[in-house]
Amino acid sequence: MAMLSEEDLVDFITKAALLACNTDVKAHRKPLWDACIAVMADCLRTSDEFTRERLLHGLEDELRKSIVRLNQLLRPTPSHPLNPLNLN
Repeated sequence: MAMLSEEDLVDFITKAALLACNTDVKAHRKPLWDACIAVMADCLRTSDEFTRERLLHGLEDELRKSIVRLNQLLRPTPSHPLNPLNLN
């Protein structure tokens, strides 16, 4: 099996999560949150102490930027190419 690029991997994970919750993120917030925390914890667990602290230090800012980006991507516009299903 060929390795996915970072962008393709993010797309694959996102699509799998949306498919698993039938695109109803709000109704399935707890299991999605738990899965995200588990993946982040494993990334941190396998990092050296310096990298782990650096990642934790920047996490809040990254999450805030992701919220803004997701809001832009999921804005309900019928012709928006990144949101053909109007997932919001």
